Formats: sequence, C-alpha cells, structure tokens
Amino acid sequence: MSGAESAHIGRRAVIIGGSMSGLFTAALLRRIGWQVDVYERSPVELVGRGAGITTHPELLEVLELSGAGTRDLGVAVEKRILIDRTGRVIGESRLPQILTSWDRLQRLLRGLLPDAHYHLGRQFTGFDQDGAAVTVHFADGESERANLLVGADGFRSSVRALVAPEVQPEYAGYVIWRGAPPEAALSPATHRAIFPYFTFFLPERQQVIGYPIAGLDNALSPGRRRYNFIWYRVVAADELAEMCRDASGHRHDFSIPPPLIRPEIVERMRRDAQAIMPASFLEVLAAIERPFFTPIHDFAAPRLVFGRVVLIGDAGANSRPHMGFGVAKAGEDARALADALRAHEGAIDRGLAAFDAQRQPMGERIMRHGRKLGTHLGVKLETAEDRATWRRLQDPMEMLRAIAVPHFLEAASAA
Repeated sequence: MSGAESAHIGRRAVIIGGSMSGLFTAALLRRIGWQVDVYERSPVELVGRGAGITTHPELLEVLELSGAGTRDLGVAVEKRILIDRTGRVIGESRLPQILTSWDRLQRLLRGLLPDAHYHLGRQFTGFDQDGAAVTVHFADGESERANLLVGADGFRSSVRALVAPEVQPEYAGYVIWRGAPPEAALSPATHRAIFPYFTFFLPERQQVIGYPIAGLDNALSPGRRRYNFIWYRVVAADELAEMCRDASGHRHDFSIPPPLIRPEIVERMRRDAQAIMPASFLEVLAAIERPFFTPIHDFAAPRLVFGRVVLIGDAGANSRPHMGFGVAKAGEDARALADALRAHEGAIDRGLAAFDAQRQPMGERIMRHGRKLGTHLGVKLETAEDRATWRRLQDPMEMLRAIAVPHFLEAASAA
C-alpha cells in the first residue's frame, strides 16, 4: 500500500454533474458509506431536459440497487410494429418492454439525495490533487476537498477537458429531431394506430420511431401520457454548422440549446416531413410545439481514471442512442465504481484501477456497437464490415430486432 493510501483521510466524493450519471454515482456511493456532494452548474433543478428512455434489465437492476426502485416506472408495451408511408402495418415483433422518461428517472434518483448535498449553480473550474485527496475549485471562488473527484458532467465534460483534452466527440453524420406531445393531442385514429406500440417507419437513410411515455408530473393514466417522437436524419457537417447558428449569428459547438433553434430550421424540417411521413407521424409532429434536434456524437476515452479523478457515464464514453442504453450505462458505471471501492476498502487507488479495467473496455464496446447500428443511415461506411452491416440493416425487420433491444451485447457477441 502506498503512503498516500495509508494516509487515508476518509471517504468523501465530489461529483461534478447533477444529471443521471451524477445521481446514480451519489446514490450508490452513499450506500457503501461514502459522503457525497453533487455540484450542478444549472441554477435550477434539472427538469424537462429529456424525453423517452427505453429500459434494459441492467437499468432495472441498478434502480433497485440504488434504492430508487422501479414502481410505476413507465409505460409497458408488448410489441413493435413497422408501418409504411400509407400507415399500413407491414411487420411486427413481440417484445415486452417498459418505456420511461428522463423526467421520471431524474425524479426517482434526485429523491435519494438530501438537498444539503445537491448544490445548484456551482460551476466547476478546475482541481489540484496530491495523492490521497483532490481539491476542487469553483467559479465562485470556493473550493472543496475530497478523496475522489467524479466527472459525471456529460459528453462535453469540463472534467474530461482537463484530464484528457485530446479526447473529442466525433460527429456521426446525422442528427435526431425529437419531441413528446401529449397523448390527448392525438386523434382517436392515430392513437389506435401507433400509440400502444413501439412504432417504426424506415424511409431510406432515415429512422422515425415513436412510443408512449409518462406524461408531465409522471402521469401514467390513459389520456395523460405523452408520445415520444424521434427522427434520425443525415446532415452534412457544413449544414449542421448552419443549423447550430442562432438568431444573433453565433454558432454553437456540438449542439445548440433548443430555445435558440431558429424558426426557419424547424419549418424546413416540417416541410421535409410532409414529403415522406405517414399521416400518423405527421400528426404527432404537428402536435409538438417546439421540436428540437440533437447532433449525434460518440467517443470512448482510452482510460477513465486519472489519479483520484474518475469519469462516469457520457463523460467517459458517449455512444449513439440507437441502443437506448445511455442511462443504463451510467447506472452500470456507477455500480461498478461502488463495487470496486467496496471490494478494495481502504485502498482507493486499487479500487479505481479495477473500475477502469472493467468499464473502459465496456464503454468502448458499447460505442462501437452504436456505430454498427448507425450504418443503417449510410454514412461513414469506412470498412468492409461497415458495408456488410449496412446491407444487413436494410432489412426493416432487422432494425426492429436491433434498435434499443435488451441483451444487445450478448446477441452481438453470438452473431
């Protein structure tokens, strides 16, 4: 054991980022006896920041382990359907699954952390470390000292920018338009046709997907739910740069905040939809007051641990959303960190090394699987394997069996 380890001064973690990764990490570290404080740069509670989330067994397990539980988690669907331009069902696959929302998960996890340990409006600026401890600095001039600094601040992580500045998100070549209109806004015909199902419409080089989720305030009763709409579209890098320019002329890096998307960008998207989409999805789109887009990026850092600094969730490896696994991965990262620290009680550095050995390869594996699924859109087909995967995924039923399915890594390994 090193001198730094023998000079163990306690078990305190400072977590940067108050979204899913940070909350999972806080909950699971607290359950093994750590003192935890979460620092979030937003001055207000994080609500309404996301839409639909598909669940996986890993997510359900870590929710139970964290203490959040899975009661009234979301909306259960029994099958997936594929529709054509006329709205006719041309394929289906039975796959029972619970579909939840970012709001619901955030509320469950946030409820596990006392307000005194969740700090809003605190902008991380840097850190110093001296073996057994880290001193974390904030824009207000305050500092906090802890045994561990956790970067759980998303794919544009400020923590990662300091420890691994060479790791930059890579644009995938397409964006996702999204929104979640209220169930009550849909006509009876559209409701019957698509609302109860995980519904796919797959025009060439595009993916349109919809499914039911909880309503505002986590409402699950019929008539008060929402319908999660997502539309993947190929967008060249120069076009994306123009889409990310706000009304003042400022171009935003990586993505643009939804309120700043120019109206003409939204109107152009709506016109394009009229040319290709079935009536049911057009009705859903029309019911979304403020649709927004997110450019798809991915990366995997070559390591997750830098002394007493560790990257969790999207800060360490960000995958494309085709698997619907981002929140599950965040939970699994946090679980692995807590397990490793508990297994190496009193030897934090050994625990961190064990965590890195387990989760860095997994993050990279998930990221690469997302790239395989992304070949369906026909961009960046750089290898023979990419092109073969693209050909396979042109079969729409293959997509029904591949997108956001449980146990996808086991299935991929067996293929």
